[in-house]
Amino acid sequence: MVELKGFANANNFTASFRTSAKTGLNINESMDYLIKNIINRLAKTNEGFNPDKSSMSIDPDKYALNDTFRAKPKGGCCN
Repeated sequence: MVELKGFANANNFTASFRTSAKTGLNINESMDYLIKNIINRLAKTNEGFNPDKSSMSIDPDKYALNDTFRAKPKGGCCN
């Protein structure tokens, strides 16, 4: 546990959680923390963003760096 906290501090992480997919240890807690921090950062950086809304939309063209992650049409047996 000491190594995890040291790594988190050395890399300027805001928090660290010991988790286990097998037992479910801290999965919900870590996801709640992550989502709350994303919403808080968006609220601070995006003028007019309302974190109380039940959903938000993001303009993909505004944030697209390149087109490499878009699905490409498949064809043939090996594509």
